[in-house]
Amino acid sequence: MSRKDKFTVVLVGVCGTGKSVVGEKVAKKLDIPFFDADALFSEQLVADKENTNTESNTWLSAITSLVNEQYTKDGCVVSCSILKKEQRLQLAKNLNLNIDWVFMNGTYDEVNQRIDKGHAKHQTESSLESDFELLEIPKRALTIDITHSEQDIVDTILKYLARKYG
Repeated sequence: MSRKDKFTVVLVGVCGTGKSVVGEKVAKKLDIPFFDADALFSEQLVADKENTNTESNTWLSAITSLVNEQYTKDGCVVSCSILKKEQRLQLAKNLNLNIDWVFMNGTYDEVNQRIDKGHAKHQTESSLESDFELLEIPKRALTIDITHSEQDIVDTILKYLARKYG
């Protein structure tokens, strides 16, 4: 896929939906770097989950800086648990560039089954419940059903980008 613009793909959803695995594969196909923001900025994420004031959200600021830096190069694919609409709006506003949002969608039971099979490190049932309570489903995102195969999900994202950018 060739295009003049740089890709900024952000995969969001609760922990355990496969954002990182899919994001890595999409980035590899696009030949741009991948970042798991939840892993990179885990200390800030924990602190920010306790502090609901978006203005002082250091985790979101760190993601913003990372994406901005990568955009000046070739773009990037990022996976992160940006669960609230306000956080997504803040990131988009701070970046002021075209973000392709991908929402990894699954039911509580589907995600819990994935966690039971070891698909999510450090995720517990109580933190999963908390994530689902915080989740505000994005309306302006490519929504992906996590019950599809990993390859089908990657292909769907790549086809979406190809249609959008030609």
